[in-house]
Amino acid sequence: MELYDAIFYRKSIRNYSKKSIKSSLMEEVKGLCSNITYLNKDLNIKAHVVDRGHLIQFLMGKACEVKAPHYIVITSNEGDNHLENVGFAAEEILLGITSLGIATCWIKCNLKRDDILEFIDLDEIDIDDEEYEKKIEKPYAIIAFGYAEKQEALFRNIDAEPDRKRLKKICKKIDKKWVKILNAVRISPSIKNSQPWVFYSKDYGFDVYEEKAKKGMEEDFKISMGIALRHFDIACKKFGINAEFENIETKRKRGKSYLISIIDNGKL
Repeated sequence: MELYDAIFYRKSIRNYSKKSIKSSLMEEVKGLCSNITYLNKDLNIKAHVVDRGHLIQFLMGKACEVKAPHYIVITSNEGDNHLENVGFAAEEILLGITSLGIATCWIKCNLKRDDILEFIDLDEIDIDDEEYEKKIEKPYAIIAFGYAEKQEALFRNIDAEPDRKRLKKICKKIDKKWVKILNAVRISPSIKNSQPWVFYSKDYGFDVYEEKAKKGMEEDFKISMGIALRHFDIACKKFGINAEFENIETKRKRGKSYLISIIDNGKL
């Protein structure tokens, strides 16, 4: 299964078998984690496989609502749009795991850096470094994965309409060229199904904005935005559209914050 197809077939699985996945599959998952990509090259984002799931469950306590045999912890240093980049990087891993026939689920991370140091290797930064707080890696997202319980269907019914906004709610003016691309964005998972992304059509492509988050959901919205951008990226590659992400000067919009612009190089 290609990543583009996984966008439409994947669904969140919350009930898992206690059985560990096959060692050959685990190696493929680790391969996906070691080859992550993201937009801001100044960041240091990593994906750490935790094959002993009980470690995450113990540390998270009651906050760990999804009990799985394995987890992936996504860490990053601070920097421009680091949370959006975390979502962008992690979603590719998640879809890759889906294409292997393994169940997945995003989990809100409540772990701190000190919680994971005993079983996850992070870069050592000199505490006297003036930019210590910006350079140290912290956990920002967690992915649960494993075999789904027998009663759980691994894939979504492709004919069933997911609970998502209509396409016109995401982008009012859509050229036919972009319908399939933006439909892949529309399907994107988001924290509490918030779907905070809004696309504005421009001569050069799109300006992408984030709706104002409710109190306490600011980080969740930003990670969700990154997930949507990854879906856009995957769909563009599927249909041979040469698009780039770039920050440019844009107008302010009430109740929304500018994230990034998408440049259609086919128009240049």
